[in-house]
Amino acid sequence: MPVELLAKRMADLNQYYTQNAEMSCLSVGLLLISFDDEEGPQVFRVDPAGCFRGMNAVALGTKQGPATTCFEKKIKKKEQWESTHPVKIAIEALQTSLGIDVRANDIEVVAVTKDTVQKLNDEEVEQYLSMIAP
Repeated sequence: MPVELLAKRMADLNQYYTQNAEMSCLSVGLLLISFDDEEGPQVFRVDPAGCFRGMNAVALGTKQGPATTCFEKKIKKKEQWESTHPVKIAIEALQTSLGIDVRANDIEVVAVTKDTVQKLNDEEVEQYLSMIAP
C-alpha cells in the first residue's frame, strides 16, 4: 500500500473522530516514513484534526517551529542531496530548535536508505557535529 494512501486513510479516521466529541482520539501527531520504488523516500505527517501532508523534512512537538524554519532554510531540492546531507540538517535543526549544542551521547541518530536502517554510533554522530560546528 502506498504510504500516501495510508496517510490519507489515517487522516480521514482522525477527522471523522474529531467530529464526535465522545469518540475523539487523543491528540497525537503521526509520521509515516516509507521508501517507494517509483517516488523514492517519502515522509507524511498526519495531525489529530485530520490533515495530512507529504514533506521533505518534518518536526513534531513543542519546538517544531524553529526546527521547521531551519529545514526551510537548508533544504532546497531533495535531488541535490548527498548521503550525509539529511543527517547533518536533522542534527542542525535539533540544535537550533533546542537552542543548545548537543553532544554525541545526548542523541540517537538512525539513517534510513532504500536497503538499510543504520543506527549511528557516537563516533559517527560526532563527525556530523564537527561538520556543523562553526
